[in-house]
Amino acid sequence: MARGGVFCVEGQWHRDLNERGSVLPTLELLERLGRIRFIHKDAATRDELFYFLDRWLLKQYADYRVGFFAMHGEPSRLCLTDWDSVELTDVAQRMAGRCEGRRLYFGSCSVLRASDAVLRDFLEVTGAALICGFTRDVDWVESAAFETVLLDVLANGQRHNAAELRMGSAHWAPLAAYLGFRVIYANGRAWRPAARPRVPTQAAPGGVADRAR
Repeated sequence: MARGGVFCVEGQWHRDLNERGSVLPTLELLERLGRIRFIHKDAATRDELFYFLDRWLLKQYADYRVGFFAMHGEPSRLCLTDWDSVELTDVAQRMAGRCEGRRLYFGSCSVLRASDAVLRDFLEVTGAALICGFTRDVDWVESAAFETVLLDVLANGQRHNAAELRMGSAHWAPLAAYLGFRVIYANGRAWRPAARPRVPTQAAPGGVADRAR
């Protein structure tokens, strides 16, 4: 099966031009492991962001169905630099009706703390299958470890709720809950992981199931 395609547009995280922090190493790792193909672009202004979104949504890139927004954020807003930001509603209008089947991941602090009405309207306007991201400020290293798995699942999972199933597992749910991870689907359903997922019971030698502690 062909590796899933990820389109990533990354904001300018740092004021200091010597800083080199980027999500690019995560994408390169997944590519070298044979898990994804990716396109990565930098955007420092609203016009640059919209230009790359328009290019991504052309028919020739239809197999890059995962959109990864890697930038600072606030509830309902993407922050490209310290002084240039864009509202989710404006992003939705730019992509209106062109995101059928796409899965959108906002690797940005607190963006998914937007109201349910804003997020569901975003999905209705764009036609995307789902949006996911964080409801709180997240640590760079912790979120990088998390999204190494998440991007693989979003790009290659065949079921529409593949990310929910993996990130809600006993292994990943505690970190997902700690980061405030959330998924909203096109049908309006919202999902958050349980901090302590229930561990399936196993039958004890005497035939009585042990209780998960």
